[in-house]
Amino acid sequence: MNTLTRWRFATPFVVFSALFLFGTALGAWAYWSGWSLAERLITVFLGVMFALSLGISISIGVDRRIQDTPWLRMGTVAVFFALACGVSLVRRSL
Repeated sequence: MNTLTRWRFATPFVVFSALFLFGTALGAWAYWSGWSLAERLITVFLGVMFALSLGISISIGVDRRIQDTPWLRMGTVAVFFALACGVSLVRRSL
């Protein structure tokens, strides 16, 4: 698989991961003092999850050893996004 194809796969994941990580960090910075301990811990968990997603997304484009479509990495990022939606719903109900 050539570099352009790998980055075509990786670009949407990188953009969404970076956007969600930025939103989590901005929300934490803006509302940290008004949140309870549970909301803070969930926010930290979301930040770590989106940082991992960003790292995995970047690895899709950078790893030259990839020969086929990196379904496992793309699936991992998609599962992290779905998990983040569920965690965010729990945080909203607190």
